[in-house]
Amino acid sequence: MDTINFKNDSLPVMVGVENIALRQMHSEIPHLHNNLEIIVVNSGTVICSAGNDEFELHAGDVCFINLKQIHRLCNNYDKKCIHKVLNVGVSLLMQNPIIYDKYIKSMLEDTSFSHINFDGEGGAAGKISNLISDIEDLQKNTPEGYELKLIALIHLVFYEIYLAYIHEPTKVPMDNNAITVQKMIEYIYKHFNEEIILDDIAIFGNISRSQCAKIFKKYTNLSPMVFLNKHRLEVSLNLLRSTTKSVAEIAQNCGFFDQSYFNRLFLREYGCTPLVYRKSGWV
Repeated sequence: MDTINFKNDSLPVMVGVENIALRQMHSEIPHLHNNLEIIVVNSGTVICSAGNDEFELHAGDVCFINLKQIHRLCNNYDKKCIHKVLNVGVSLLMQNPIIYDKYIKSMLEDTSFSHINFDGEGGAAGKISNLISDIEDLQKNTPEGYELKLIALIHLVFYEIYLAYIHEPTKVPMDNNAITVQKMIEYIYKHFNEEIILDDIAIFGNISRSQCAKIFKKYTNLSPMVFLNKHRLEVSLNLLRSTTKSVAEIAQNCGFFDQSYFNRLFLREYGCTPLVYRKSGWV
């Protein structure tokens, strides 16, 4: 999902394996993260859009998504599409200020740098993939002193990303409208469980209602209110899977103050009611 809850905030690293068809980790809608994300495709084909680009990632390919960049992953209805995701909190990379300022900061703050792809046939993709597997094993087995090695492996991953970044051709920086949409999405993430109308989103972006709708549609292919409700529904999926809260309580927690409306939207989006979804085992 959009907000990553790390088990250890002092060591914000998480590796997960995802089947996009089940929507267990990744949002189906365009979204952004406050952390760094590296995707390794295990099987199938992932369709990814980031920045101004839309592209396919195949088995063995690796993709780095930069901080707070609007992106979307989908699987083109390929249920065998499996990928691994490494999420890294920026705070981990900031622990050595000299290294961070010299190599990392400018890369993360470069608004023209939305992502970078590593072809599965190239050497860097294989190196990054192997490093992420090692990180996953360390977190699973936690041998004595594993944190020291984990931090070293994270820096080796970003060494490969940095080398690719400095050889990337210069791209056009993010325009002001994209930055405004980014801010409005962050507003929705923070206030989705409250009563929100279009005016609230537009005011936060310091733009008119019509301009809000126009640029939101351009960068997410959704209206602001449709985006809001889709985000609410995706949060509800996670709560249905991970908690024993009642459907009524989950609806309230997600900003749906009319449970019948929540049920209708859920049925329209996922083809079943929230209760049936919970009982289905999420298949």
